[in-house]
Amino acid sequence: MIKTRGTKKVSITLPDELIEQVRAHVRAGEFSAFCAVALRNHLAHYRQRANLAQSYGIWKDQAHPDLSSSEQVSNYVRKLRKADTKRQSRLLNK
Repeated sequence: MIKTRGTKKVSITLPDELIEQVRAHVRAGEFSAFCAVALRNHLAHYRQRANLAQSYGIWKDQAHPDLSSSEQVSNYVRKLRKADTKRQSRLLNK
C-alpha cells in the first residue's frame, strides 16, 4: 500500500460499464484505492512519455564511446537488470 500525506474527496464522472468492470475485480470499500493506484500508474506513464519526448536526440555517440556496439549496450543493460533484481530481492526480504 502506498502511504499518502492525506486525502481529499473529489467527484468524478465515469462510464457505467467502467465502474461495473472495476467493481467486479475490487472488494467493497477499495474502489478509491484502486482508482488512486490507476491514476498514479497513468501519471508515471505520462511523465515517462513526456521525459522521453523532451530528451529525444540528446544522446551523442561521442559522449558514450563505451556503448558504441550492440554487444556493449547488451552488457550494460544486463548489468542494470542484475543490479535491479538484487535491489528488488533485498527490498522484498525486508
